[in-house]
Amino acid sequence: MAAACWEVILIAVSVSLDAFAISVGGALCDRTGRTGRNAAWAALFFGGFQILMPLIGFGAGRLLCDVVAAADHWLAFGLLTLVGGKMIVEGIRFEPECSGKNEERERGDFFAPKALLIPAVATSLDALAVGGGLAFAGRGIWVPALAMGVVTALLSAAGVLLGRRIGAFAGERAMMIAGGCAIVLIGVKILLEHVCGF
Repeated sequence: MAAACWEVILIAVSVSLDAFAISVGGALCDRTGRTGRNAAWAALFFGGFQILMPLIGFGAGRLLCDVVAAADHWLAFGLLTLVGGKMIVEGIRFEPECSGKNEERERGDFFAPKALLIPAVATSLDALAVGGGLAFAGRGIWVPALAMGVVTALLSAAGVLLGRRIGAFAGERAMMIAGGCAIVLIGVKILLEHVCGF
């Protein structure tokens, strides 16, 4: 029983690290100043998808797991590169925001629900495959899925708070570029782990 508990915790922490890193990167380039709201949205989206995706993988079984395993790293790499690249471009083109322009503030809202959807899906593809793997192993899914969701939610919220503190010591342009680079590098890491076995 103790071994199974440790296995669940290790799986939960492992699948949550990318979401944590992206939350830090997103907070570095955030221009809304809504730290509490951003932390709540990050926890809801990243944690929610980490519960939903393993349930889908478990339910779909071997067929879906084989399909996802063949392409999940490329899909995650593409999605994260798209999000991170957009942040880098915005950082390079950055102009100091005018306090009266709401559209400028919205442009830097990484944690808006529509902006979080792609990173949440990209970082939960591994959890989808984990769910399929647990189905093949004849293991239960509810406890691991809930553990993945809760741990990811907590670490994502912590990542937002940490990124906000770091960002307070540097300029907006540098932080937008740094956050974008961090997210692209996470995509590269996922790709290398699967292609090269790093």
